[in-house]
Amino acid sequence: MDDLKNVLKENLEYYKNQEKIIIGILSTLPKGRIKEKKINGDSYYYLQYRKGKKIIDKYLGKNYPEEISKQIKQRKKLEDELKEVRKAIKLLSKNNKESDVNLIEPAKKIFEKLSKEKLWEEGFEIIGSWCFMLYQKYLDFPKYPLKTDDLDILIPLPYKGKIFDISSFFKSLGFSENFNPDGSIFYTLPNLKVEFLSPEKRKNEFADYIKELKISPQQLRYLEILLSDPITLKIGRGIKVKVPSPSSFFLHKLLIAGKRRGKGKREKDIKQAIYTGKYILINEKEKLVGMFGKLPKARKSKILNALKKSENLLVSEQETIRELIKILSP
Repeated sequence: MDDLKNVLKENLEYYKNQEKIIIGILSTLPKGRIKEKKINGDSYYYLQYRKGKKIIDKYLGKNYPEEISKQIKQRKKLEDELKEVRKAIKLLSKNNKESDVNLIEPAKKIFEKLSKEKLWEEGFEIIGSWCFMLYQKYLDFPKYPLKTDDLDILIPLPYKGKIFDISSFFKSLGFSENFNPDGSIFYTLPNLKVEFLSPEKRKNEFADYIKELKISPQQLRYLEILLSDPITLKIGRGIKVKVPSPSSFFLHKLLIAGKRRGKGKREKDIKQAIYTGKYILINEKEKLVGMFGKLPKARKSKILNALKKSENLLVSEQETIRELIKILSP
């Protein structure tokens, strides 16, 4: 479990490597913009850019330079990506060991207790960004910068497992008990928020109460995908967790990305999906194709649409994205 703290530090190293990669690609792409000049009714195209205090017009020819236009668009996307990378470097550089400990230690106690009570065997799973962070450490995932204070725990419905008083346990750790408008319950510390989630079985104004656990999980669409073929990770002496298979995590992230209203969360979902996809292409391509093939047509369409849109978001990962589209396309 102590090794998990290193993931947070490794993310800073990842960002710095990404900065070098993007700068390297940018050095090969043209700067400036394409300018058209009309002379005696004929069009002539120039690449206009600044060199020091001078404005340079480089002649390109009479035909519109499609390839250079694509490269300029790619440059703009990479420059935007570079800005986000540098923001992350600045943010992570400010983090200190104390903040990491405040995040990891309560989670460690939660994982220990759920292991002791054998609740992973009852269908509990760690999902969301914490799941991805565990992937990075224990499945040799590609490093992707991630900082989260939300721990999401999935509970299957209907719940048929053992009795455990979630409310009393979290209060004993110093968590505050809070309620969403639908009556679902979540717990908070200054540096950590724990939410319980279940697959949505029907449209319902209020969350179902699980008396065996004394919890009302928030019910959301598409979560049933994460219950398909989960895996167990041993993360310390006597401590294990259950998480979704990377293939089900990948499909779920792309499905919910299309429903996100906030741009930040939508982009975070897509990026986690693509980096999960890099692992899948090497380790479980057939499993992904099999899971995808069993989905309804409408869901397949949503996943492929999200993948295609992601090409504009992660220019540096276009090769991975195209390979994923290829193996999932009819």
